[in-house]
Amino acid sequence: MTSKGPSLSLAIPIYNEARNIERVLKKVVSALSDWTDDFEIILVESGSTDGTRELVRRLSQEDPRIRVIHEMNREGYGNAIKLGLTNGTKEIVGYIDADEPFDTMRIGEGLEHLKEHDAVIGYRIGPRENVKRLIVSRTYNVMIRLLFGLRVRDVNFSFKVFHRRVLDRIRVRSRGAFIDAELLLEARKAGFRMYEHGFEFMPRDTGDSTLFRVSVVCNILLEMVRYWLGPWRVHLTAGRHPEDNKQLPAR
Repeated sequence: MTSKGPSLSLAIPIYNEARNIERVLKKVVSALSDWTDDFEIILVESGSTDGTRELVRRLSQEDPRIRVIHEMNREGYGNAIKLGLTNGTKEIVGYIDADEPFDTMRIGEGLEHLKEHDAVIGYRIGPRENVKRLIVSRTYNVMIRLLFGLRVRDVNFSFKVFHRRVLDRIRVRSRGAFIDAELLLEARKAGFRMYEHGFEFMPRDTGDSTLFRVSVVCNILLEMVRYWLGPWRVHLTAGRHPEDNKQLPAR
């Protein structure tokens, strides 16, 4: 059979998603199967306490296209993303979140833009869950524009996919949610072409988001300032995960 599209590695960071992940995975597998015959889903599990760890192990045994990486310690959202991207083996590498902020059956619509662009990033269409999150999101996007001149609609929307040549060139260091902005800033610095694709927003119906916790927001601001003060020198693809169930050594 001829492949319908380029091979794809899709990372999904997960923490305490036992009520959500199996349903989301079924939709992601279906969507990716429609787009390509060669894909892998990399679940980066970070010390869950609700049975997620055991559940994803079982799911990976049932479907060899699902790989699991267990972080030894929770080291932040950015670290989980880096583990997923670093260990992707396919031509296209990207990530989404497990809480399904958009209909994952529409992943292929975003992937189609990779035919003419180096990277595709998503942005939400429709209202936020509440006014607080709307204000925080807009404030953050304005700050990114003012500090770095990065003009995108939704920096932290969890759909970002890249041709491998992008990840082979860029450098990131963030261990927290600033990684979304850092990836885009480094890709822009390297001269890569990025396309923004809109997805209808779907509010989370199980579990709770950690993005708006005070500690998470403070960490984003700290990493933003560090990035603004000077370049970081850690290469994203400097090494690959030696085994699926071990964490990359700290760099």
